[in-house]
Amino acid sequence: MAQVTNGNNHLTQHPADKPNELRFLARSVGLLALLTGLIYLRVIGAESFLTAGSRSENQNGILLFALLIAATLGILCAWRWEAVGGVIASLCALGIALLAYFTFPEQRWFAAFAYSSPFLVTGLLFLGCWRRTRRAA
Repeated sequence: MAQVTNGNNHLTQHPADKPNELRFLARSVGLLALLTGLIYLRVIGAESFLTAGSRSENQNGILLFALLIAATLGILCAWRWEAVGGVIASLCALGIALLAYFTFPEQRWFAAFAYSSPFLVTGLLFLGCWRRTRRAA
């Protein structure tokens, strides 16, 4: 008896292109991190400009705002240049984590994780994609 197949067996399928799959994942997560960054910029920006009278809180707010801008621009940059954008986003994420840890006295770890994780994960994914692309070449 003859076997009938639809052509989708393991012998006819092409192997997955790992750099492109990782690039798709990095860009998908990057889009979510970009949206999260824009929300953070809106909230932190409004808060830091409303508390312009307090000197120390205002400095931390402005520094956090600047790091969020740099991390968001790093993600945008990573769409074109994966290594440069990944490094910028990752380093800014570490700075955001340290600043959030020392700025918010209650729930320090959660604040550091919540503010920095979208940028750190995205930056590391773009760096991994860049590295995998270099190995494939």
